[in-house]
Amino acid sequence: SHFSGIVRLCLLVGPLSAIVNNTPVTAMMVPVLEGWCSRMGFDVAKFGIPLAFSAQLGGGLTLMGSPTNFAARKTYLQMGYHVGFFEFTIVAAPLYLLGVVFFAILAPRMLGEKSKPPTMTRQVSAEESDGYFRIGFRISRGAFARGNLKVDQAGFDRMPGV
Repeated sequence: SHFSGIVRLCLLVGPLSAIVNNTPVTAMMVPVLEGWCSRMGFDVAKFGIPLAFSAQLGGGLTLMGSPTNFAARKTYLQMGYHVGFFEFTIVAAPLYLLGVVFFAILAPRMLGEKSKPPTMTRQVSAEESDGYFRIGFRISRGAFARGNLKVDQAGFDRMPGV
């Protein structure tokens, strides 16, 4: 189920981003997540936000996990306080666990299905008149370009020879 999938994802990504900066953790987990969702039959669109947010919350668990924590440490040192590696954990751990529960319950309901790419089929005929060549496309219902799309709106006018 999506619930257990999101919990497993968060329990992997959060602690990992506590010891490695959260940005590279998110970047390296995207292809892993896509492959896992494909194997399990899950929609990857329901897991992207929980991945990024659990990495962000997990990054707050230790001094190493987030650049913001290093900035806070520097400020505390200037004020005469020492900040240890696990100093943030006591505050961040309950917030992280609360975030995992929140993602697991609400993300499958709040995040939509992955949209399918629009399909276009080539129109059989093309015509030339007065030196202009006209080509038409059929665009499926619900596609982003449905309606009258002009050449300059599509960016074709910037192509040489068009």
